[in-house]
Amino acid sequence: MRRLLVLVTSAALVGGVAWVAVAGTSRGRTPINCMDTVWSTTAVSTSSTNFVPVPGFTDDPSAIYPISINVSALVSGAQVEFRLLSTNAGAQTHASKPGLTRFVPNGSSSFAYQWVELNQSAAVHVNSLELQWRSPSGDPVNLRRGDMAVQYRTEPGACTSSS
Repeated sequence: MRRLLVLVTSAALVGGVAWVAVAGTSRGRTPINCMDTVWSTTAVSTSSTNFVPVPGFTDDPSAIYPISINVSALVSGAQVEFRLLSTNAGAQTHASKPGLTRFVPNGSSSFAYQWVELNQSAAVHVNSLELQWRSPSGDPVNLRRGDMAVQYRTEPGACTSSS
């Protein structure tokens, strides 16, 4: 009887751990029909220990479903933390998934990261996206150049090029 109880308890623990691992992940599929891009070749820096916007790295896509945000940059200086904030039409702001990322430059080093804004609405609405950064130590961090590409789905014909 005791052996049966240990076996059942062990199985429940293994099943519970597996359920928690699966509950922490999500999946989705979105057909993409728009991509916005921004890039900068002008060096900027921060030594703020609070999150502040990276100058020029914002976008306001009018999107349906999840949004993919890819950022790459050449960074030097101290350790830096990045996050992407999303503010929806109801003025609710949160960090996009998976959240905060840390990067420690080694001289001048390249950085690339992808965030996903879940945007769980089937209706087209605008999300204001803002890349932010900070120096946890307060030492200067330099972004020498970088780019941001925002990929998303919108209603047919709504994505137009300005070039």
